[in-house]
Amino acid sequence: MLVAGGTADAAVKAKPLRRAGALAGILAGPFFLVSVGLNTWASLGYLHQLGWEFVGSEQVPWPSSLTHGPYGWAHVATFAITGLLIVVLAIAVRNQLPRRRASSFAVVLLALLGVALILAAFRVDMPMLSGGSPVTWHGWVHGIAFLLIIATGVVAPLTMALAVRGDPGWRPIAVVSVAASALFVVFLFLPRGNATFLMAIVTLFAWIAAVAVRLVTYTSTS
Repeated sequence: MLVAGGTADAAVKAKPLRRAGALAGILAGPFFLVSVGLNTWASLGYLHQLGWEFVGSEQVPWPSSLTHGPYGWAHVATFAITGLLIVVLAIAVRNQLPRRRASSFAVVLLALLGVALILAAFRVDMPMLSGGSPVTWHGWVHGIAFLLIIATGVVAPLTMALAVRGDPGWRPIAVVSVAASALFVVFLFLPRGNATFLMAIVTLFAWIAAVAVRLVTYTSTS
């Protein structure tokens, strides 16, 4: 009875964290996309001076180039806040996944995605705005963060699929995760520049939202 009571108390205490994590995961994508969309619209003159186009212009690192725009502070904050929201989701999902090694990797990679977004708040260098290499420490931090975002965007959904496979409580996240990883890669390689890169970002945030929604509705089958 003591064990059962303790388990029930732990479940009750975990509910606020689950709800906070789910809310954070659901909000991360819309917050980032709306913020980037508004900043892009407000900074079109600056972006066009760089040679940016929505379809093509792969040399201009978008949306990272917005950090040097007229509302650069807003984009820096967008990266940092979005990353923090994803870290909160990772913390909340940590104790809700099936007890297997893949679950630990899935949580770490999800948290690493959030940390990478936070690090991406460090501004790109001026040479990077035209396709050049980083020349300052913050430029290198941003460049490494970008690579981490791409890597975790591919691998995190796959490890999540392995973590929840066969668990009825997490259905259909395994299938959704594999599909998200595949679509993310496809959009990255399609030759349409910023348009398809945006679709890759949307795909990644849609997966994060799906995990968040399943987290708040999840019922343990153990």
